[in-house]
Amino acid sequence: MLQLACAAPAYARETIERSEAAEVRQAGWLARSADLERHKDWQGLLNWARQWARIEPSNATAWFAQGRAYSEMKRYPDAIEAYRRNLQIEPGDVYALNNLGNAYRDGKRFREAMTAYRDAVQINPDYIPAWQNLGLTFYALKGPAGVTLAIQQLSASDPDLAEAWRKLAIEFSLSRDLRVAQKAIGVLRGLDADKRRRMFEILFVNV
Repeated sequence: MLQLACAAPAYARETIERSEAAEVRQAGWLARSADLERHKDWQGLLNWARQWARIEPSNATAWFAQGRAYSEMKRYPDAIEAYRRNLQIEPGDVYALNNLGNAYRDGKRFREAMTAYRDAVQINPDYIPAWQNLGLTFYALKGPAGVTLAIQQLSASDPDLAEAWRKLAIEFSLSRDLRVAQKAIGVLRGLDADKRRRMFEILFVNV
């Protein structure tokens, strides 16, 4: 028992030192990644992130950085796989979900993109980029007629919600005026979980 008591402080110091060293390594990986991204060196970022993931395969940010590089290089299937790996490690990462949606959208896989954006705003209703992307992608997928039909269906249960979705999916898609999107998202962010669920049931029918 005495030996354990004496060993405990040394073990605690070693644990702290190992933790501090890991934090330093993490900071180094992040700083280099940010520098490569700032200089738009996408191949360099990809090489760096691959090396990072080989050393720390359970580090979600290493996979996120790969997804970022692949997307900029228009290698969308690879970007999708990288963001999926990120989300296996951190399922609640709304930034990865939004970027996964972008990779799907840019690869013309609009249904999967909408699902990723929806999942992001379900986790964090205050994450505005995912709302914006959801409206843009819904318009791209459904077209004016499909969006109008969805708005009519929403209007039967909640006219204010239907108007907010019209602004986001039609006006914002056509104008790209962020002020329009902000007004609509202000309504959508305020929905309780049940209303948000019912809204998505209507919007995702036949999607």
